[in-house]
Amino acid sequence: MTVSMKANDTRREGGGYLNGVRKSSMPGNPLISIVTVALNHSEKIKKTVASVCNQSYNNIEYLVVDGGSRDGTVEMLESCSDTVDRWISEPDGGVSDAFNKGIALARGELIGLLNAGDSYEPEAVASIVSAYLASPGTDVFCGSIRLSEPQGLVVECLSSPARLDKETSVYHPTVFVRRSAYDKFGLFDLRYKYAMDYELLLRYKRSGAIFRVLNAHLANMELDGLSSVNWYHGLSEVRMARSVYFGALDVAYHHVRAIILNVLSRSLKRFGFSGVYRSYWHYRNQRSIQRGVQPKG
Repeated sequence: MTVSMKANDTRREGGGYLNGVRKSSMPGNPLISIVTVALNHSEKIKKTVASVCNQSYNNIEYLVVDGGSRDGTVEMLESCSDTVDRWISEPDGGVSDAFNKGIALARGELIGLLNAGDSYEPEAVASIVSAYLASPGTDVFCGSIRLSEPQGLVVECLSSPARLDKETSVYHPTVFVRRSAYDKFGLFDLRYKYAMDYELLLRYKRSGAIFRVLNAHLANMELDGLSSVNWYHGLSEVRMARSVYFGALDVAYHHVRAIILNVLSRSLKRFGFSGVYRSYWHYRNQRSIQRGVQPKG
């Protein structure tokens, strides 16, 4: 795992680690790294930082990779040396590049990625650690996410690695990856600007990574990020990722299907049929559970 992070005049950094503080794993108490990436999210990142600080599990290394914000994000980070172990702020090549920088800095046995604006449930990391200690051969852990729409609609979606071959079905704010898996299967592909998480998880699955799904609500996301606003670009990158493993007809079929479902879901919400939308996700969650989701912890 190699990531270049050259020092330059525009780079700023801080956090407890620069004062000599270091965290490490202990027997039965593994170090968990959480990486947040941000760019001009001075208000949104406050909720994210608070959700990490409020975890019931305490052996957490918290890292923030900022892309050179100019809106007060850096000043906010400078005031968080007691809660953020290390932060860096410098121009980067996008979200994939920022994720890779954070992974390179991380020292934990498991690494979670939480974008600015997203948040964890208080027991999220504790639930992941319990599963991790009970599953020494697992590479990727994930669970359920609560998605909030700008109109106030909230749905809960359970990750389903079984459907990764067809569509985006594992939600990256719930994902924790064993550090050794990044060494084995690789980092984020810098060509992807929207569906980088899907490409990585599909590549991991096709390469033989072991997934474990917890039937537990782990994270929350507000649907106003890059992939939701630029949904067609995201679906185009999903098509690009799938084209590596599947034939042209299969790729085309699932791409058109994804566009139709996306337009249909947007229409249902727009015209007041939110109940149908919720029922669809309830059905999907039940199917995922039937496929063998592990209980919490």
